[in-house]
Amino acid sequence: MDSIVAHTDFDGIDPTIYKRRWFILTTLCLALLGVMLANSSINLALPQLSVDLGLSQLEQTWIVNIYSLLVASLLFLAGACGDRYGRKLALQIGSLAFVASAFYAGFLAHSAIELIIARGIMGLGSALVMPTTLSIVNNIFPTKERVRAIAIWSAITGIGMMLGGVMGGILVEYINWNSIFYLSAAIAGVSFVINQVIAPESRDEKGLAVDWIGGVFAAVGIFGLVYGITEAPSKGILDGTVLAGLLIGLASLAVFVLWERRSASPLLDINLFHNRAFSVSSLTLTIAFLAMSAIFYTISQLQQLILGMSPLTASLLMLPIMIPFPVLAPVIPNIVEKIGNRYTIITGLALITVSFLVISAWTIDTTYLGMLPAMLVMITGVSLAMTPSTNILLASVPKNRSGMGSAMNDTTRELGCSLGVALFGAILSAVYVSNIAGVSGRFSGSVKTSLETSLATALNTAASLGPDAGTVAEAAKTAWMHAFSVAALVAAGIVFVTVIIALVALPRQKLSECDTHE
Repeated sequence: MDSIVAHTDFDGIDPTIYKRRWFILTTLCLALLGVMLANSSINLALPQLSVDLGLSQLEQTWIVNIYSLLVASLLFLAGACGDRYGRKLALQIGSLAFVASAFYAGFLAHSAIELIIARGIMGLGSALVMPTTLSIVNNIFPTKERVRAIAIWSAITGIGMMLGGVMGGILVEYINWNSIFYLSAAIAGVSFVINQVIAPESRDEKGLAVDWIGGVFAAVGIFGLVYGITEAPSKGILDGTVLAGLLIGLASLAVFVLWERRSASPLLDINLFHNRAFSVSSLTLTIAFLAMSAIFYTISQLQQLILGMSPLTASLLMLPIMIPFPVLAPVIPNIVEKIGNRYTIITGLALITVSFLVISAWTIDTTYLGMLPAMLVMITGVSLAMTPSTNILLASVPKNRSGMGSAMNDTTRELGCSLGVALFGAILSAVYVSNIAGVSGRFSGSVKTSLETSLATALNTAASLGPDAGTVAEAAKTAWMHAFSVAALVAAGIVFVTVIIALVALPRQKLSECDTHE
């Protein structure tokens, strides 16, 4: 009888680990926060960093992109290594690599190539940390508590994305660009020490081998695809490197799928996509992060170029927008229990759709307070969609292959972020150029080119046009806001289609009872 009770209470989890599960979750989230901050904090440091190191535009691009490119491309391999050799071991190796490279970037890097290499190793470390933290969470919490734990983990990913920009702005304003690396190294270092003591080790009890060949195809495929998607808005889809990245990426992913169908221990079991819950939850996560990255990619430009805020003010005013993440994290499991995963996800996606529709009506006269309600609705929707989708995705994967499920979860997030920036960037660029043509056509040469390049360059150029300055600046802002509205409407349409798909295809269980592989 005692053993039955113990199993009911702990789901087979070691009682000692069960007792400290919430503390373990805290230290895992600390490790996750460190790597999330590193990705989003670098952007505001670029101007100062570029002056100090004399960076070219190409070098700036690679310093920013190499991190996310390596994270996205190595997630499946990292998840499999955690399952095979030990999830705690993978977490700690990743944390140590991250701390060492962040320390080097902040204290010792004096050239572009040094910083690019350091950021690349930080990305490698992050690729090991992200899926293993979620894998460990999946293995230390019983089914009845897993939704709550995943809600907290998901909230940290969202908070980390936005907090990075805020902290980056503050640190660059009051200290220097080096300090953003100090902060990341300090957080990851503290989590490394604590996790070494407190985090439990676990691995795939079946001891399946790592599919290294599949890992190479996955890495090349995702790297090429994400690179192409990221660079397309600025370089154009017909640019040689963009086209090569997309074609090589797609070809490698096609070979990856064929290889995985034959592999005895696949990095990603392709048959999982026959499971509608797995497929739709993956789609939902991709769309949720597409929405969040798209809006935050443009909102800082809107705040600074349309509303006239300084970079620091714009970053600080992002803090109130984060409120739904920590507030909803403990509440979402109760919502899921009452209405089920399906309707929680659909509600979240519907809120995102509504927020995009409201955002599409913004004009150059919209104020920050006028923007805030729609932004809060957006983040509320993302929060509601993320947690149950993550729970469904993990529950669809055998528990011994938690690394596979975690890697898939993280890959959808990375892909969603890349798609969001690419989508909004491409639409903004194309519609803005079309809208400003009537004004730019009155000029020639470098002035015309500058007016059509971007809103930032247009405003800078307009300031030197004497009597026409005010009129041209107003026209540029209006053209950009119209382009922003078109992009928001397109995003609303994409999310709405996902609502329909979720409504039709998601399982109808009321409770989070998708743990068919427990």
